[in-house]
Amino acid sequence: MKKFIVFITCALLSAGGYAQEANRPKPGGSVGDGGSLPNLQTCVHIAQQNLLLFTEGQPNDVNSIIKDIEQYIDSMPKNKTTADQLLAKHFAPMRHFFLTTSNRTSVAAEFLYRVAPFNFCRYKDTALALNIWAVKDGEPYNLSKMTDKRIARLALTNCLLPSLAALDEFKDNDIKYIALSVYYGAKDSREGAPHSNTAPYCLTLVARLSDIQQYTDGLITDKGLLAVADIYLADEESERQVKLEN
Repeated sequence: MKKFIVFITCALLSAGGYAQEANRPKPGGSVGDGGSLPNLQTCVHIAQQNLLLFTEGQPNDVNSIIKDIEQYIDSMPKNKTTADQLLAKHFAPMRHFFLTTSNRTSVAAEFLYRVAPFNFCRYKDTALALNIWAVKDGEPYNLSKMTDKRIARLALTNCLLPSLAALDEFKDNDIKYIALSVYYGAKDSREGAPHSNTAPYCLTLVARLSDIQQYTDGLITDKGLLAVADIYLADEESERQVKLEN
């Protein structure tokens, strides 16, 4: 389960600049001192480091998320941080996303995160990105019935890709990139199997918002979207940039 050589091309993420516990997302969706926006790669790595939330965390329903964000917005000071200004500006489409997110693995979408379910970030120092943590996939997949490759593909097609449809209210040109993570688990029920306990995984897609919109409008296929997107996969031992094959 630790090797993905059969179906991925790997490039290890840089170890530099990773946020520590003190830099977890603030309620307004920022990392760090609240002034400048963090690098998207840092945000993706934090989501990967929190993948144990799938087995140990408490899922948050969308109504509680909306309530917490609304309370945070109401308490904002007049001198808002950059992240707070972006939250106030983009709250309507974000609210729509959380209220309409759906996937094929559960009745209602749930999210796993620490402190905040999103971050505003910078991609390559210039482009504005919205990082959303992290949709919870359904019950763990069973390695005794399917391969590693099949499980990763199912997490993508059953949970991550369907969730992209809820981004349809983002019409403003400010946000150039979206990063969306899903947490899923896999176990092997066979006697003596190394993964009799659930092993957690974090799968993250990073793509241009315009490409996501073309995909959800039916103008490009999932294969077309994946060709222009970055996919990151993390298990308990490593993080990789991956290419999922058909």
